Order: sequence, then structure tokens, then C-alpha cells
Amino acid sequence: MAALRTTPPSDWVDLLESAWAQACPEVRHIEVALSGGLDSVCLLRLLVALGQRLGLSITAVHVNHQISPHAEDWQEFCQWLCVELNVPLRVARVSVARQGGESLEAEARRVRYAVFADSTTPVLALAHHADDQAETVMLQLLRGAGARGLAAMPVMRALTETTQLWRPLLHINRQDLTALAEAHDWLWVEDESNLSPQFRRNFIRQTLFPVLAEVYTEYRAQLARVALRAADAAELLDELARSDLEALVGADGSLDLEPFAGYSAARMRNALMAWVENRGGSLTPDALDVTLNQLLTAAADAAPTLQAGAWCISRYRSRAYLFRPFTPPTHTIEITFEPPQPIDLPDWGGRLRFNAVKGSGIAPHFLGVGLTVRPRIGGEVLPQFRLGSKPLKTLLQEAAIPPFRRERLPLLYLGETLLAAPGVGINSECLVEKEETGYVPIWVPFDGL
Repeated sequence: MAALRTTPPSDWVDLLESAWAQACPEVRHIEVALSGGLDSVCLLRLLVALGQRLGLSITAVHVNHQISPHAEDWQEFCQWLCVELNVPLRVARVSVARQGGESLEAEARRVRYAVFADSTTPVLALAHHADDQAETVMLQLLRGAGARGLAAMPVMRALTETTQLWRPLLHINRQDLTALAEAHDWLWVEDESNLSPQFRRNFIRQTLFPVLAEVYTEYRAQLARVALRAADAAELLDELARSDLEALVGADGSLDLEPFAGYSAARMRNALMAWVENRGGSLTPDALDVTLNQLLTAAADAAPTLQAGAWCISRYRSRAYLFRPFTPPTHTIEITFEPPQPIDLPDWGGRLRFNAVKGSGIAPHFLGVGLTVRPRIGGEVLPQFRLGSKPLKTLLQEAAIPPFRRERLPLLYLGETLLAAPGVGINSECLVEKEETGYVPIWVPFDGL
């Protein structure tokens, strides 16, 4: 390839400088996501020029998805371009599950953003522009999205705790970028998938928008306004959800359904969705309505359980609980008591710790050789002073332990003697005297439940 060192025009660099000053003026190192296409080539060249003007460090990252037969050529082009521009480049080769259509695009995006998340720079710049934003808004409209979906792509958002995504070209049209690149004879690569009719985004770009432009010449700007107004609405919804959840969510993460039921339907949906998403769960609009109905209308003694992505939602005694599905062991596990060290039980999905308490808890001589944890099998009893032996089932009910937590609670044994159900009850025959220090077992699941 011939060397091309054409400097971008100053007015374009001025635009990037203004965007940088508004978004991240304190940042001195920016990494550019470089696919080799027109948009990312323009962004890289403009940021290199900005870096020379302001003394910024510019690097790039290229993700080779290994899907297209031209993937190696694209990687070679990006390597050549970065050598020409004296830009350090990191290349990541990834594997993408080869599913068809939109699913392939979604999986490619997932693995690409996983590579971006490995960035060590404070800002990673993406070349999304006004046409991309318009396409995204239209896709979300056709999917029936709410305010959060219609907000589409923000100029800045957190990618990780240390890296922000920055889209400085969101207000620039594709045709203006094309004119810039052609005027300066810049080279770029073409991704043949941009012409494939199996992707809805391509249909919108190639068929729908040209027709729309015949009547609505400013459709890009109008759809951008939709995104901005939706972003404002989403922010207000988030503020309301945060306020509601502060009042509704207990220390154990459960949701109090009694005051919740007094909210309007829209406010309940907003709070419930935020509660689920804050833990990494997800609900489709239909699933949201079904879940809400089940939580509010199921019989008082019922404990309905519903899926929320990788999580489950269950109701128990007027509270909703969010938890990960878990299958506890069916075998006995030997443990060693070495206070104050907690005992990790990965097969059980949690940690057993012992709090030293004067005048309470299990006497130390019961915590020696032969200590084990076992699953519930039913019929267990615990001596409770003058009350005699009380069924563990009753103790769990009295302690208001939800059914899903009962199933994953390891029981503490010495030989064949049940010492305690951690956090529920202790065998009264194993307690310390008043002046002695005993140990109270506490069970802490890894998921915080």
C-alpha cells in the first residue's frame, strides 16, 4: 500500500477539539476502536491530528471477528494504517458463535465490547455517527422499546469502572464523513455484511431511509431529538426508581410488596424493572407484566417463582426475592473450625462464618473433630430449652426464611448431632454458659442472599 499522510482540515479538527473539551478535557490518552471502515478511519485520522495539536496520546484497537473471508485483510490494513500514522495498535482475535442474522450481529457485538472492556485507557472512542444513531432509534421504535431503548447511544457512557466510551461523531452525517475521506484520498475497507439483507439495520439504511428522506429530509435530526428526549425521560424514570427502591428494598435485597402495591401500574413496572436490572437480571415487556401480576395476585400462601434472565423472582410473605438458581449438594462435607477464618463452601455457593459472642452461641468443644455440613432431608429437629425439640421446618417458618433459601441452607453437625441451622436456630443443649464465649454460625451465600 502507498503511504498516505494527508492531514485532516483544521475545521474538522476544531470540531473534535470542541467535542473533547465538552466530554473529557482532562483525558490525555484515547484509544480508538478501528475496524478499518470509513467511519473509524476518519475518526482515527482526526484524533491523531487532535493529539498532535494538544499533546494527546492516541492508540487503537482492532477486533478480528474471524467471520468474513476478508477478516485477515482488514486486520492487515489496520496494521498498515497505524504504522503510517505512528499509532500503537492492539489486535484481538475473537471467536463468534456462527448463528445467522441478527443473532450473529448481537454475538459479534458482545465479544467486541468484551475486548473494549480490556482497555487500559480512560476513554475509548467509537466512530458512531448521526446515521448510526438514526438507525438505532428506528430499530428501537420497531421493537416497541421504551424510553431507555429510544435514548439509543449516548455521547459518553461508562464501559468499566476505569474506561468511558466516547462517541464524538454522533452529530456528523455519514455523507459528510464520506466527502471528507474522498477529498483527501483516504483509504478504507468495505464490510460486505453492510449489504446483506438478513440484517434489519441494512434494510432500514438501504430501503426505508431513502424513501423517508424524500419527504422528511431532516429525519436524522428529528430522530436524534427523539433520542435526546427519550434520554431525559429515562433519566427521570431512573431517578424515580432509585427513590422508590430506597423505600422498598430491605437489607437482604428483597422488595416490600405492601407499599409497592399502592403505586400506579406504570410506577410499579418502572420500579420492578429497575430492581431486576440492578442485579443483572432482565425482563421482556411481556414477562414484566406477567411477573407483576403474579407478585400481586398469587394466593397468600403461594410462592410463585418466575424467570428474570439468569435470575429468578419469588414471592414470600408479601416480599419479592431475586435470586440465582442453585442446586445444593446432596452429600456431607467435612469442615474444620478455625476462628476467625470463615469457611468457604463453593459447592454450596456461600461462606460459613462464626461470630464470637460472650454468653451465647455454640460451646467451643462442640466445634472440633467430626464437624460437617449437610443438606436438609426433612424431619430435622432442634432442642430449644424448655420448648423441647422443635421441628426445623417450624423454626424456618418462624424465622420467615423463604423456601428457596431453606433449600440451600447447610446444616451444621457434629457426628450425628445437629448443632445448628445457621442464622435460624442453635441446639440449646450445645450452648455455652453465661460467662463463656460461644460461636454463632452465620451463612452468607455468595450472591448476597
